[in-house]
Amino acid sequence: MAIQAVQSVLSGAVGQMAPAQSAGASQTSFSDFLAKELDKVNEVSATADQMAQSYATGGSVTATQLMIAEQQASLAVDMVSQVASKVTSAYQTVMNMQI
Repeated sequence: MAIQAVQSVLSGAVGQMAPAQSAGASQTSFSDFLAKELDKVNEVSATADQMAQSYATGGSVTATQLMIAEQQASLAVDMVSQVASKVTSAYQTVMNMQI
């Protein structure tokens, strides 16, 4: 069994990772993903608001449909709040690390 130097093993591993990183350039960035998901939450909330207006004016929306839409909007906003809290916590943890 041949023993390889650590440097040659590391350079081989880095060489294997390079194609994956270049392929990742065509993927969306985190900020684009986050913006898209926040737009979806905003759409869910706006839909619930429209349904509430329609219900209040005697439209074709039932109470059940309205309550489901309101709960979906509430859950979406709560999830965004929780994700923001977790991201803030993770950021603070990284910033408090000693080098």
